[in-house]
Amino acid sequence: MTTAAHISARAPDFRARLREELARRRGVNRRYSVRAFGEFLGVDHSTLSQVLRGIRPVPQGCLRKWAARLKLGREEIELYAAAEGSDDFATLARRLRHMQWMAEAYSLMTNDAHWRLLQLLRAPDWRPDLRWAAQRLDLGNDQLNEALSRLLRLGLLKIDGSSWRDVSGLEDPDAAGVIDLALARLRATMSAT
Repeated sequence: MTTAAHISARAPDFRARLREELARRRGVNRRYSVRAFGEFLGVDHSTLSQVLRGIRPVPQGCLRKWAARLKLGREEIELYAAAEGSDDFATLARRLRHMQWMAEAYSLMTNDAHWRLLQLLRAPDWRPDLRWAAQRLDLGNDQLNEALSRLLRLGLLKIDGSSWRDVSGLEDPDAAGVIDLALARLRATMSAT
């Protein structure tokens, strides 16, 4: 099976991955045993048997070693390791959303490009051109593009064709107003998930 088949919307389960590998090997050689699989992985067969039956967890420090012996990809190994270290997949997903929220909030509070772009939209010589706006605000294209993407995600800015519109509802977008509104939208997003 490919990596994509193992990493799906369901919780990544290294124990299930071990069971699948044992079944695959038994499909090739029906006499293949848990003892032989344990030797391959470098673990006592009784320990492996208990892991496979769900009686005990994967021993600490063994997951990465066993996964390497199975020649799993680095991303797949890290996903299994993260899932093993968490209470459950839902907890892992909540932690990930929280980390994303924190990163968004940090960027909003430390990057003035957000509110400066909303202010620039009100300029009489405004042009819906990222390069022009970046030059006008003395920002790098990447920095402004990141701020633009965040404003779009949070519903503070809307782009229709060549028209850019401030839909924040703020009369005069300043640092405090944009940060407060954006953080409120982030909190609402976090509460909804």
